[in-house]
Amino acid sequence: MAARFHRTRRAPSAHEDAQGNSGFGDWWAAVAVMGLAGLAVLSLGGSHDGLPTHPTSDPSKAMLALIEPAETSLREVEAAFAELCREPVLLALELEPDCETGVITLPDSLFGGFGSAALRPEAKEDVLAAIRIYLGRLRDLPALWSSLEEIEIRGHSDPRAVRTPYVTNMVGSQQRPLGLLLFLVGEGGLDDVDRADFERLAVLSGVSFSRPPATCPEQTRECYAEWRRVEIRPQLSESLRRGDWSRTLEDVRVTAARLQAESEAVR
Repeated sequence: MAARFHRTRRAPSAHEDAQGNSGFGDWWAAVAVMGLAGLAVLSLGGSHDGLPTHPTSDPSKAMLALIEPAETSLREVEAAFAELCREPVLLALELEPDCETGVITLPDSLFGGFGSAALRPEAKEDVLAAIRIYLGRLRDLPALWSSLEEIEIRGHSDPRAVRTPYVTNMVGSQQRPLGLLLFLVGEGGLDDVDRADFERLAVLSGVSFSRPPATCPEQTRECYAEWRRVEIRPQLSESLRRGDWSRTLEDVRVTAARLQAESEAVR
């Protein structure tokens, strides 16, 4: 492997990049909705005109049964991400994914100087090895691979520019992801299987300086190196999640209506 570089490590954060589409915000929001729906149904049998009533069934059991598939899916995805971040080779390369989101961050030190879109020659071997291992581990984790819609390569810049900082740095933040992708799918990059999967899943994006790192968000010279980074972000399928939550919510509505009818029948 190539020589190690000096890299500023990022502390994992459950709240970092709330708009990052990792899927966990949607997972937790859906579970919360299920819980609130359960509480609402429980209240159906609570009172009528201020008088206590006695529903014919225990709605809490029905609610728990409906929520269980969503909670099971969430546990499976959490366990898969936790396993991914313990991959020994990625740990040895100092390119381990975040344990909550699966995001790998390539720091500024891997690229060829300020404004360069190319990896340093001595960094290419490490990055290539990391992506090979990463794709292999994703395939070995069915909870992730079966719902993986895309792998986003997202570029970030710092806010400095002589004129129109956002626009100028948007161009820069897009160049590094493009350079990385062309290196990975080009000659001497990934093998045929990995290349095919990466070409199918890869999506490029740049966010200029709109999302500073949670570990060093200040606009200071000391923090700017952390601002300049490229992230490899696994994105879970939103269409699958929407289908799951839609079906579950419909089940909740049907069950709520049935329990309401049963409660009113005994009043």
